Amino acid sequence: MRAPGHAEDGAPSGTTVGSPEDHPCFRMPLFPRFTPARRRPGLQALEQRCAARLAALLRDAYDSQGELETFLEHRTSLWNLLTYADVREDRIELVCAWIDVLFSIDDVFAQAPPSRIRQLGIHQLPVVLDGSPPAVDTAFTRAFGHLREQTLPLASERVWQRYARTLYEFLEACHAERDLVQDLAALDLPTYETYRNSSIGECCFPLLEFGLGIDLSDRLQKLPELRRLNMLVARHWIGVNDVFSYRKELYSGDMMNEIQLALAENGGDLQAAVDRIAATVHHAESEFDHLAAELRAGVTGQDSGLLTYLDALEAMIAGNLEWSYLTPRYNGSGHHWNGLTDATVILTPDRTLYLPHECAPATGTGRESLHAMDSAEDEDIEQYAGEK
Repeated sequence: MRAPGHAEDGAPSGTTVGSPEDHPCFRMPLFPRFTPARRRPGLQALEQRCAARLAALLRDAYDSQGELETFLEHRTSLWNLLTYADVREDRIELVCAWIDVLFSIDDVFAQAPPSRIRQLGIHQLPVVLDGSPPAVDTAFTRAFGHLREQTLPLASERVWQRYARTLYEFLEACHAERDLVQDLAALDLPTYETYRNSSIGECCFPLLEFGLGIDLSDRLQKLPELRRLNMLVARHWIGVNDVFSYRKELYSGDMMNEIQLALAENGGDLQAAVDRIAATVHHAESEFDHLAAELRAGVTGQDSGLLTYLDALEAMIAGNLEWSYLTPRYNGSGHHWNGLTDATVILTPDRTLYLPHECAPATGTGRESLHAMDSAEDEDIEQYAGEK
């Protein structure tokens, strides 16, 4: 199936119609060690506070209230709360604000024309991080300045320096990805992973140290295993996110997805592409478990800060995975996950359908299975969907 055309602002230029069986589908991989993410008390109220803060920070970055509400529906604050599950109560809202703003910037690079990126002052954000006044005053420059002022008095100097460096790299990677998608034929998997590690993962780890109130700068210099664990978590995120976000990117025309690379190599076999990414995720988690166990069993296992960090990394894996099932960002507006993990998913323009395998239509099936499909999709299993 061909993806719809891509309008300059990121909206689909056409709408695909038809029955669910007319759309791409695949068997969702059984990701390893799926367990519900850790949920702190008062999660629902905290998510609402974080979303309200985000709306106040970035209201002027959107052309209309409707556009802002569409972004808020993605529930990026919930990603932070599930992924940074172990962060201190007095720092979690600040951590949420940083990552929520980065989610929004990621969307700008994926969807907006260069003129809009300049108008929003994205090119001035490194200046703000350095503590200098930006040449333009925008929602993003104000947000970065505000968050920097709140973080600096609380963070150790080394943690802040490492975090700021990764933010520079995040912005550089976002710019580079826009250039890469212009020549997908020249994009290979190692290049893709290099840029995605910067645009998805690296800044999250010094921010985790800040949120936990620890400084692992010395440990990171001395322990290559610890640096490797961070990279494995980021690689896990990349694989999981590319599987779940493929529907969104297929219909928006955003081609920066590992599935696209695999499809180009395998002749268009979607299930094989998904399975290849799943194998990468399985390998990353297996290596993570092995390295974490070695660190816990060795002399470093006596370092309480390091042990806290290892536990928090595990929570990051579980939190990102569960959020990927839940979020309308990937699964479509109005999505409510029915709790199925062992499912066939159908990628319609409106949303992702999670169906029991026995209800999923084979190619060429008629309408007789649609009532069963609708019933399966509408079940909302509260145990997994969590607080709304």
